[in-house]
Amino acid sequence: DKMKSEKIFEGVNQQIKVFDSAGDKKIFGRLSHFRRSVYGIRICFEIMKFHFDEDINKIECTKEYLTKNMADLASRATIINFINDEISKGSLTTQVSTKDKRVKIIQPSSELIDEFTMWLDMIYKAA
Repeated sequence: DKMKSEKIFEGVNQQIKVFDSAGDKKIFGRLSHFRRSVYGIRICFEIMKFHFDEDINKIECTKEYLTKNMADLASRATIINFINDEISKGSLTTQVSTKDKRVKIIQPSSELIDEFTMWLDMIYKAA
């Protein structure tokens, strides 16, 4: 029916605005890199989920974890190359695991955190 179609149309338009807003390179210099691909934005969401999770006993966010969880979106090599690029750009940082010194935990930079939270604020204000 017409009402349902209009509601779906509005919802789709809202999602497009949300997705497009993250690509604004002037406001989101770091976040826009992640938005260029499905796996990129998904990696960003995953890293942020870990960053804001208060559970100390949680699983660590490592390259291994991310490649396994993004396997349906891109190859292992693509994911690792993307993560390495973002580390070299300074959008992501690494920290040695306290559980295993050979493992590096992937974390967002403070600039990426700021941009991501600003983006979420924009989304929820618009909704």
